Amino acid sequence: MLLKKIWHSLVAAAAMLLPVGHTHAQDIVNLAELGKEEEDLRSVEYDFFTAGPTLLFSDSPEMVYKDGVLYRDTVSGSVRLFFHHVNAVKPDKKLAVIVKNTKEMHPVELNVIRRGISEPMYDWLQAGKDAQKAYLKHKQELTHKSIGFGDSVELLTGRGRLVEHNQLVTGIVDLELSRPAEISVVLCEPKTDLELFNEAAKIQPMDEHPLRGTFTRADYHYVLKHPVKIKDDTVYTLKMADAPNMIQGIDKTTGLPAVDNGNYGVLYTVDFSVAGKQKIKLYFNPIGGEFAGQGILEHNGKRKYIDLPKDYSMGKTIEDMVELGTLTKGDYRFIWSPPGSANLPVRMHWKCAKPLKKNKTAEKEE
Repeated sequence: MLLKKIWHSLVAAAAMLLPVGHTHAQDIVNLAELGKEEEDLRSVEYDFFTAGPTLLFSDSPEMVYKDGVLYRDTVSGSVRLFFHHVNAVKPDKKLAVIVKNTKEMHPVELNVIRRGISEPMYDWLQAGKDAQKAYLKHKQELTHKSIGFGDSVELLTGRGRLVEHNQLVTGIVDLELSRPAEISVVLCEPKTDLELFNEAAKIQPMDEHPLRGTFTRADYHYVLKHPVKIKDDTVYTLKMADAPNMIQGIDKTTGLPAVDNGNYGVLYTVDFSVAGKQKIKLYFNPIGGEFAGQGILEHNGKRKYIDLPKDYSMGKTIEDMVELGTLTKGDYRFIWSPPGSANLPVRMHWKCAKPLKKNKTAEKEE
């Protein structure tokens, strides 16, 4: 990549219950519009915890030059898969995600809860954005499969996805497994029998970017300790997804420690409330490089889908940001996840929409 849930079930349930607002796409604005220097930004106080599913992350080798297994592990329960691979050779290849019952005499019940998979394309940032928008979509049809002993199912199309030379496919899939099952991400010839290939294929070594592994508790949750109430020109900020907070796990193909440098596949939830009579503006500010994704802002049982940004991407400088909305009194939740090829860290900023002048009216409110 370019540099290179709150609880899972709660987020999934909320996604089914909340009504949908119109997509709220925003243009890029400049950090200077906040009227503050970096040193003037005031950090919010928050509680932080992790929860949620087991994450399988498959992104190394990113540029795939040989047929084989790109990542594999045996897991059960709540699982999230994030994959990001490029067919680096001619001619066309087939990318597939295979779930196999290798151990259980009883069938493995598989439920695909949520998924977002890009079309094969040459534009990596667009692929990441497309996959995330599909993944966050309000209503998705639940897919159920019962996998007998020794049997398998393919998750992309049922038979894999054809990928041309230099095209990338990125995707994120949430699923539930009633019993342990083996999940494999593979690349092979288009006419290859997937079951036979999965049985005999070799596991490919990582490239120079060790970006694969299995990670637990892949939902990150921030809860601001105090309501946001601003009457002056103070700007509050929350920095997320910086280097010390990259999720850590194990590469189950080698047994070596693994770090998801980018927290790809991690779902972020930020809960906060706005107090007082003053309206508050909320901003999203990537500061690690180019960023192209989507987020969800929830309030009073309604949600808005917000393109980050409206057009292609932002983050060429740390000055790039988008306004997520103008907020009034109440409780809010913002949900986002690092899309494929996007860069971290990011910040959220809160500022008064129109600071009160220091007069008798303001003094009376205080």
